[in-house]
Amino acid sequence: MKDFIANVKKTPVVLIFVSLVTGIGCFAVQFNPFTKEFASLSRIFKTDYPQLLTSMAEWLRDRATDPTLLVTTIAIAFLTVLGVSLISGFFTSGFSFVLYINTYNSIHRIPKKVKTMARFREGINKRFWNMTVYTFLTIISFALIVFLLAYINMPMAVSVGKVIGGDTSQILPMLLLIAVMLVVTFFVTVFFSMYVSYTMPSIVAFKTGGARVAFKIVNAYCWYLIPRTLLFIGYNLVIEILLLAIGYGLSSPALSGLVFVLNFLLRTAGIMYYVYYVFKTYIEMKEDMFDVV
Repeated sequence: MKDFIANVKKTPVVLIFVSLVTGIGCFAVQFNPFTKEFASLSRIFKTDYPQLLTSMAEWLRDRATDPTLLVTTIAIAFLTVLGVSLISGFFTSGFSFVLYINTYNSIHRIPKKVKTMARFREGINKRFWNMTVYTFLTIISFALIVFLLAYINMPMAVSVGKVIGGDTSQILPMLLLIAVMLVVTFFVTVFFSMYVSYTMPSIVAFKTGGARVAFKIVNAYCWYLIPRTLLFIGYNLVIEILLLAIGYGLSSPALSGLVFVLNFLLRTAGIMYYVYYVFKTYIEMKEDMFDVV
């Protein structure tokens, strides 16, 4: 914790960047029509998931059968993701480079002060396109995984709905489905989080092949990293459950503002600590694996 606080003091610009990104994310998640419709536990339990899946399938079918609409939808989605990736690549390449150098110096007790703006520009010059591609692929992969997890969890949701509705014959199938889906969701979520997290510092460390090195490190140290990654996921899950419990999408303007501030502060603290932890452990594991001093 002392090293973390010391690093934040040395490079407060990284905290500012994380806070800004987290604030934008929290605002986008909380203040949108979908959140107002579904962001409460009572609404989640009452939702007809088979009907929701059917509606999604119909939406996709309507676009697939109309070439013009399909091309337009794909083009808008592609350009949106590309635009976000370019903006993210610009800032992330600079800030991640600063954080990597500062963390490296901290681990090796190098007293040399990091020149933030000089390192920031160096990071953009060296890693802009790498980070842009990384962000683009991460967004696409995340969207696909969320969709697939939602799809494969539908039978479990249907089974739970039947049991809640009084069909006791579905208790055993429900328990089996819950067990299987929890295992699948657990491993998919944890390993995706680890691969995505450790690829970022690896891109900074290696001009080419950074993703390959990150995957190799995660695979080698997975049993060490899983509990810690799970703790971060659990931390954010608890926050989300609390938000859903108070129905933050349906709250009054005053309560919404208070919830937003609390959510922002908790998320920022958790994400900032996790980012530092990832960079620190990546450097240590890379040096241990490749026997670099």
